Amino acid sequence: MRRRVTPDPVLLFRFSALTFNSHRIHYDRPWAMEREGYPALVVHGPLTSTLLIDFARDHTRGRALATYETQARAPLFDTAAFELRGRPSADGRAVELWAVTPDGTVAMSARAELA
Repeated sequence: MRRRVTPDPVLLFRFSALTFNSHRIHYDRPWAMEREGYPALVVHGPLTSTLLIDFARDHTRGRALATYETQARAPLFDTAAFELRGRPSADGRAVELWAVTPDGTVAMSARAELA
């Protein structure tokens, strides 16, 4: 299972507004780059997690998620598309998920147990 995600400044701004996250690294490019030293706007960890949950839901039609665990490992930026990937566990009772940077680094890993 794979899905390509192309983040952009509007998505990051809207997610910041929705979650009341006022950290400028997500919507103010000069601030993120000049003051914080990032190469671009930073994709929110909770946004990546939400995308992984939606990805799991879309690939497990008719099954609810019972639990969800996640671990952030590396940043994602708005200047490059990234991929959501996943596979069912060997016993079929869970889904292993991860978001991958353009260079193949795991940016976030997750596991969703299915009901």
